[in-house]
Amino acid sequence: MIKRILVGIDGSKASWVAADYGMYFSKRLKKPVIGVHIVDIRLLETPFIEDLAGALGFTTYADLTPKLKEVLDERGKAILDEFAKKCREYGADCSIAQAFGIVANELVDMADPEDLIIVGKKGVHNQFAPLFLGSTSEAVARKSKCPVLITTDKFKEIKNVILAFDGREKSVHAAKYLNSFAKELGLEEITVISVLDKKSGEIEKHIEDLLTQNLELDFVLKFLYGYPEEELDRYIKENREKYQLVVMGAYGESRIKELVLGSTTSFIIQHSSIPVLLVK
Repeated sequence: MIKRILVGIDGSKASWVAADYGMYFSKRLKKPVIGVHIVDIRLLETPFIEDLAGALGFTTYADLTPKLKEVLDERGKAILDEFAKKCREYGADCSIAQAFGIVANELVDMADPEDLIIVGKKGVHNQFAPLFLGSTSEAVARKSKCPVLITTDKFKEIKNVILAFDGREKSVHAAKYLNSFAKELGLEEITVISVLDKKSGEIEKHIEDLLTQNLELDFVLKFLYGYPEEELDRYIKENREKYQLVVMGAYGESRIKELVLGSTTSFIIQHSSIPVLLVK
């Protein structure tokens, strides 16, 4: 079961969508949600400060560092105050936290294995600041010891869910995790997608047996054939108006194999038009 919900908020539109999902899960599951803002310390490193100092006409970047830190700190507090206000209006149980550090590392360190982290796929990107959460959403997913929900650019109430299932350990974990919140969210349909390289009655029977043993919910099972990332991505695109969430095991391959063949998880994170919940 989910103990707490941590939402990474950087002030971007995508992070406010993540906040909407955080409040939604908090209220439906009756669990606390924590809005987290990390001031990226890379903004205070010498190369960035030197460039900014030159652009603003400062003679030495040392004069700018304390001022920039203060500005970033105040900006973070304002963002979190806005989150707390939205949370109260929504009726969710919320709190806030701010820290300085590397965004992915700090967010992951704050979470326990029983928590859920929610981040937007895209974050702040302008001439003043490089990508924050948007550049690190996959890093959070890789490093996190708890499940991670990566949201898209629009909030939608979750009614119909795709569960990607290949029979391996992490996809079994994903099925069991879905059990823990499906009823509270009031899910209407769960479609299980299993992609095989070719038709095999034996493997298909094995997949169906595993699902029956581990998914305590009604589901529709569909087998697709081909490359997992391509077939799953195609199914999501063709049915993006019907489904509001993809649930899948995170990074089932070794890092070496991922480097050679690519990662289905990374591909779906990058290409999915609906939120993706990654379970370890």
